[in-house]
Amino acid sequence: MKAMRRFLCRATALFSLAFALAGCTGSKVQPYGTVDVDLMDAPSIEYLHVYITVKKIAFHASPDAGNSSAGWREFDMSANPVTIDLAQLTNGSLYADTTADKLPLFSGVALPVGTYRQIRLYLVPTEEKTLARSAVAKGLLYNNQATFDDGSNAPIRIPNSGEGIKLIPETPLVVVAGKNNRLALDFNLMDDMLDVYPEGQIECILKPRLGVFDMGAAGAVKGKVVFSNHSTPYLSVKAEQIVAGRECRVVRRTTTNDKSDGSFNLYPLPVFGSNSTAVYDILLRGRNMQTVIVKNVKVHKGTSLADGAVNLGTITMNPSGEFSAQLAAAMHPSGAWLNFYQTLVTDPVPFVVDTRHLNPYTGKFATPIDLPVTAIEVYDFSSGSLAGPVIDATTNPGSYFAVTEAVLYGRSGGVNVSGAAETAVTFTPGALTAAPGANSIDAAISIPAATTGSLNKGYLFITSGGLIIDCYQVDALLAGGGGSYTIPNLPGGTLATSLPGAYYDVIVLGWDGGKAVISGSQFNIDLSSENGTASITMVK
Repeated sequence: MKAMRRFLCRATALFSLAFALAGCTGSKVQPYGTVDVDLMDAPSIEYLHVYITVKKIAFHASPDAGNSSAGWREFDMSANPVTIDLAQLTNGSLYADTTADKLPLFSGVALPVGTYRQIRLYLVPTEEKTLARSAVAKGLLYNNQATFDDGSNAPIRIPNSGEGIKLIPETPLVVVAGKNNRLALDFNLMDDMLDVYPEGQIECILKPRLGVFDMGAAGAVKGKVVFSNHSTPYLSVKAEQIVAGRECRVVRRTTTNDKSDGSFNLYPLPVFGSNSTAVYDILLRGRNMQTVIVKNVKVHKGTSLADGAVNLGTITMNPSGEFSAQLAAAMHPSGAWLNFYQTLVTDPVPFVVDTRHLNPYTGKFATPIDLPVTAIEVYDFSSGSLAGPVIDATTNPGSYFAVTEAVLYGRSGGVNVSGAAETAVTFTPGALTAAPGANSIDAAISIPAATTGSLNKGYLFITSGGLIIDCYQVDALLAGGGGSYTIPNLPGGTLATSLPGAYYDVIVLGWDGGKAVISGSQFNIDLSSENGTASITMVK
């Protein structure tokens, strides 16, 4: 099956390149180039395995195109989807590194010459009645499934897998005739997967904010940490950059340490445009550890972990007390996440110390976030070797400012979150503004008579680009046999000021005795210039 998939990839590429050559001889046939696309991950050590089943990838010239818009260029392998264990793609490993033939997931995808500003990755639905053959071969219960460190399994809920996971490359993909581009799509399970209990049974929710890397324009960093317990599941290593026009640093890549020896790899790290080098700051943060920042790490374009990677050497992680923080009340949109920042007196551009998603079912953190209370240790690497550390004396220990973000909403103002060691605090995050207009969807939900009265729990999800925007509990509506529900405060446009790309999907799930037994949905609701409506019939 895998061989057939790769044969088709290569056959398509050769066919397209033949047309490209024909174009060079005066033919009017549109020229093509090719793209290799692989997967990687910044894994969470909480999971032994995280299986996803991939069926398609698509490219579009417009960043605002909806899933049903014309102009998509697709490579579909739905007949033979591929199940991948993201938890094995650690410390800079790609999917290709785990296979015998060393080929990427999508090899030689043929695309017409042009510029592509949107990519969508499609997964097989988690609970599809017929499991993909690749999932069956791995002994899975679901097409997308997590295995915890105690050996137990849980489904990975993706409320609208049919829409695909939307990705807007920071630098558009430029396809040139007869040339090949190499891309890597980056999952970040450390930040973007949650354990939740919507009806007393554990499941995982994937809230993927995929990154994309041009493998031909990247560098690499590696190092090692020393601490009393290398196997701590909460050590993260972030490569951050200052970006023009942004008030805070941006995280480019996240990884974790190898449990056996403390080593870590950050690869790929983008080097944009015509630049041959890029400067990063590396932030190391772990449970019960003092935060460490290594500043001024210069990486070179074209280097890899095996050739030319910057080696930071060994960094000692010292212990620290912590306080825990939780939202004072549930908030909407519950698809949001919060970044926790700190600044240095020697560097006023804030660093991302931690990120936490809201549980979309509750509008709060699934568990309180734990934050260090000691001052930051700072190293300098501008000379090519570690200098320091220096304790940033005026860093306010145990004090952070939290900024809320959500798809289509943008960013909130920052709010202070601070505490002393071994204390628990609550806070109210900054509100998100729906702009240019706060639009709504009026949903009419109908339930078959045979099911009416048997449902005791229900949730209504709103998604866009495969990402959760918000979620509302609708127990009473489902128990009453359906009815109308208005979803408020969604970013949208007006006739005077449109919001391109404001396409939404509404998915309703109903439970009976703890098991999801009924669902309904409507896709591609256009709020780009006005409010929208949805008519949803629930089915088993």
